[in-house]
Amino acid sequence: MKKPRIFYYDALRAFAIFFVILIHTSKWFAKNEAVHSLFWNYSSSLAALGNVGVPIFFMISGALLLNRQYDLKSFYKKKLSRIFIPFAFWIIFIIIFKINFLNYDFTLEGIIDIIFFKGFVWYVWTMMGIYLFAPVINSFILDYHIRGVEYFLAIWLFTIILNTFGYYPIKNVELSYFAGYLGYFVLGWYLTNKDFGISSKAMMICSSIVFVISTIITVHCIHLQLLDEVYYLIILPVVQGISFYLLFKSCYDHANESKGTLTNRFVSFVVNSKIGQIITSISICSYGMYLTHYFVIWIVRITNNQTHILLKNPFKWIPVIVLIALLFSWGLIWILSKIPYLKEVSGA
Repeated sequence: MKKPRIFYYDALRAFAIFFVILIHTSKWFAKNEAVHSLFWNYSSSLAALGNVGVPIFFMISGALLLNRQYDLKSFYKKKLSRIFIPFAFWIIFIIIFKINFLNYDFTLEGIIDIIFFKGFVWYVWTMMGIYLFAPVINSFILDYHIRGVEYFLAIWLFTIILNTFGYYPIKNVELSYFAGYLGYFVLGWYLTNKDFGISSKAMMICSSIVFVISTIITVHCIHLQLLDEVYYLIILPVVQGISFYLLFKSCYDHANESKGTLTNRFVSFVVNSKIGQIITSISICSYGMYLTHYFVIWIVRITNNQTHILLKNPFKWIPVIVLIALLFSWGLIWILSKIPYLKEVSGA
């Protein structure tokens, strides 16, 4: 029997893919603008907001997969194939596209670069690595529960803080078992199951405030050029991710606990309306959208010599390109998911 879908997971996943498309679009505008100009500040600010997307993906996966009893063979067969088969399908088209239109070398080394190293594929390989280790950390959580997770996350946060200020890794101190993106995976389960001892309404307010403040600080750090292009393993995106995740969870909890309130009416309206159906559909298609949305951005880059679109007003063109990439990738994956034999490779 299929478990009922939890809507705030779908909402988080839908926002996560939107944020990913946002950061991948806005960074190209920022690269084509003079540093500290109005257009650069706007584009880089949107990138700072979009940076929360990938941590949210990791956290949702952890929330759904950890602290569960499952057979090792069936877990790997189901979960790894769920990631690898769509990736293997789409990477063929990505290789062909990059070699023919983006001037990548048609050599073994060039193809290996595309498959393993260039662009957004890092997330796929990182997720596969986490899935390989998931049964190990899952057994640890089954044995030690919340206290064990708090022990793990305390050391992970220590490595994050050290990395924020450039002191990680520490010479001769082996902390890599606690470091990296695995922490987000474990964090997702922790945030879902931990009782923080405050009401869902209070949590909703606090997480909103923290998310806004942490995003403003992130934007300011970007404007001061204190952050690299990819900066998921420092404290700012961790705080952004935690607060954004808890905002959606507490909003959903408060709606279920307080019938007749504004939150309850709003969430009920969204869940039971066409909006809810769209959010759920985007959530289901999100992995395939991740694998395909860049085709639109690549086309924009290819045609930029003629259109100069990346030099035009980003206040207008970033939303336009984000919307086109979102609709294209969602529509493509949705259509393929309805065709027999293609659903498995679509990523839906």
